[in-house]
Amino acid sequence: MDYSANSIQSAVKVFIILTLACSSISLTAQNASDVYYNEGQLVYEDHIYLPGIKTVRLHPVGNDLAMPIIKLRSGERLLLSFDDLFEEYTEFSYTVVHCNADWTPSNLLKQEYLSNFQQFYIQNYEYSINALIPYTHYWLELPNNNMNFTKSGNYLLKVFTDENEEHLVFTKRFRIYEDVVSVGAQVRRGTQVESMLSRQEIDFTINHSGYTIQNPFQDLQVVLMQNQRTDNPITNLKPLFLQNSQLIYQYDQENAFEGINEFRFFDIKELQSLTQNVRRINRDSVYTAYLKVDNPRNISRYAVYFDINGQYTIRRLNAANSNVEADYAYVDFMLEYPSPLESSDVYIYGKITDWKLLSDYKMQYDYSRGAYRARVLLKQGYYNYMYAIMDRKKKGVDIETIEGSHWETENTYQIFVYNREIGQRYDRLVGYTEVSSEDLY
Repeated sequence: MDYSANSIQSAVKVFIILTLACSSISLTAQNASDVYYNEGQLVYEDHIYLPGIKTVRLHPVGNDLAMPIIKLRSGERLLLSFDDLFEEYTEFSYTVVHCNADWTPSNLLKQEYLSNFQQFYIQNYEYSINALIPYTHYWLELPNNNMNFTKSGNYLLKVFTDENEEHLVFTKRFRIYEDVVSVGAQVRRGTQVESMLSRQEIDFTINHSGYTIQNPFQDLQVVLMQNQRTDNPITNLKPLFLQNSQLIYQYDQENAFEGINEFRFFDIKELQSLTQNVRRINRDSVYTAYLKVDNPRNISRYAVYFDINGQYTIRRLNAANSNVEADYAYVDFMLEYPSPLESSDVYIYGKITDWKLLSDYKMQYDYSRGAYRARVLLKQGYYNYMYAIMDRKKKGVDIETIEGSHWETENTYQIFVYNREIGQRYDRLVGYTEVSSEDLY
């Protein structure tokens, strides 16, 4: 690379860093639900505390679309990866915190759920290759020789600098489960008349043969999730029927989710030519990919097509190692809307936002185009997304207004079973299963 190209690359990096840093500063006065970069204040959820940290991912080794959950003492491992747009190299450290079923910290000491070290360094890193926006890529597998787990349950992974846990970089949730109870589940069309066209109902049975549950109404906690989403779990369900060693959960409303719609998608694995749902690509000092113009789908009939249920995967075509060869590009989103909403805001939404309404993904109304627009910096890959609305007074997430909701939509559902045994100080994750609505009936 000659000197001029190197100067351009450095200037681009400085511009992006300043943009992210200024964005971070301007967010501090906003509502907490609308802030992503929140330096120093620990939250027990997937969260980034510093600008410049991008594409933070945690998933089972070999399956980057799967839930970050592994079986205790099974040999299974989780893979953490992320990019740093700020530094050539930073010494990151990590530790984990055991949590209760509701993601509050448990009363266990670290030596009670960790073996070997209680914190360690992230040793694996590599510099990006021929990227217009340079970065350093880091990765870590858990458990490993330096840190292993002795208890099941919910965990929060903390990554920090300066060997100081208060100098937070990001946090990620994950789970470790045991096959103590088995869970059988079925997805049905909503049974109530008012929800038959839009909702899906998850009926399930917990079989605890050989495992005593003293009081299932008090000691057991069950959590239902849709498409790994963290924003709309169903909790506090109690069994409707007890039958020998089976706990039966067959509600008509309490266990139902909106079916929503199949996720929108785009493909930026290739930045030299147009791909799925990309209408134009510009290359100046950085790449900008302009997506096809979207429209609301709230009155559209259901159309079936393949999606990855809101997830995303990092890929660059013809790359030997996409982790360091994939470039970053600005992605331009446009949603046609007849007029701006008076008391609500529109956001891009999905796993790319960690299922949050983030200021970086908030759209602005363009009166000249009659559309909401946003430009987001993303790494090359294949992405799912939707558009969500937040009423400024209610602060809730509303997907159906723009995307519609259909009972036929293909979704996956995760079921977690926690038990607080007598005399124990933590919630043991004794069962887990995932079921798809593909076989819905």
